[in-house]
Amino acid sequence: MDKPFLSYDQQIQLLQKRGLIIKNQDFAHHALSTLSYYDLINRYKVYFMNPDDTFIDGISIEYLYNFYLFDKEVQAFIMKYSVLIESIFKTRFSYVLAKHYGVQVKDYLNKYHYKSSPKGSYSFITIESKILKWLSSKNVKNPTKHYKENHDHIPPWILFKNITLGNTINLYDLLKDTPKYELADSILSNSSFGYDAKFNFILHAMNTVRRFRNAAAHNLNFTGLRIPRKYTPSPSIMYSLLGTPLLEKRNKKITSVDKESLLGLYSAMLSMIIFLDSAYLKSVFIEDFLLILNKENIRKEMYSKYAAITNMPLTINQRFTEFYRQLKP
Repeated sequence: MDKPFLSYDQQIQLLQKRGLIIKNQDFAHHALSTLSYYDLINRYKVYFMNPDDTFIDGISIEYLYNFYLFDKEVQAFIMKYSVLIESIFKTRFSYVLAKHYGVQVKDYLNKYHYKSSPKGSYSFITIESKILKWLSSKNVKNPTKHYKENHDHIPPWILFKNITLGNTINLYDLLKDTPKYELADSILSNSSFGYDAKFNFILHAMNTVRRFRNAAAHNLNFTGLRIPRKYTPSPSIMYSLLGTPLLEKRNKKITSVDKESLLGLYSAMLSMIIFLDSAYLKSVFIEDFLLILNKENIRKEMYSKYAAITNMPLTINQRFTEFYRQLKP
């Protein structure tokens, strides 16, 4: 067995042999029995260990413990605001569907309102069949269940409470005609870009938020997650909507460093700021993140390491602070 069972004391001995600084055996025992060896050590080994499986100089178990907690705080922050973004998106989507097509499932999920040809790995027929199969099953949950049992219709704002964000985004992608234009305008109300650009931006931004939310929710590789360049929200639209200080330009072009940051977590965060289309919600978002960043246990060098791992801007504290000041009258 290349991964035999090791007691906590044996794990501590192994880590010490590999160069991890352990000054307090009791704390090390607590850390390993609470967070697990995998989450504390293996999850970040590519960042804190040499190719020969020894730790880089100066790394202690306390540092790894605080780094893990900081990472989890960022993930919880993303989870919190992704739920709000999902609610905003579904609320506005269901509004335009009900406005134009009514409140009966057979009407607002009529195939004539959606593109018939498959888009990537999904088509309207496959999404519709999943929803209808679920509605006819015994697995329907509230609030859809309540409407199914007590009302003669299930309006879109109720159905969308129970279908996945992924399926909702895919329905938006396949939607045709006036409702899609109205939805795009309601989300990007201050953008002068053409509708194709708006459609693609919303699609890529929502999927970026969804991917990072899923990585946090399912304990996947959150820090190392990158979105393929062709699926990232347009940097030019990002800059048009946000500008400096959140994105920087040199010689009239967004810097290469910021373009790289838009492949990772920072892209999800800026997408959220755009979807939070009121100064109040944007300011609360900034306040919440700065509270995490400015905690006593988050030393400057810890965020520097986190920024390097996630491609976040090193100057995010200054950028968010300046942006926050711009939001205030």
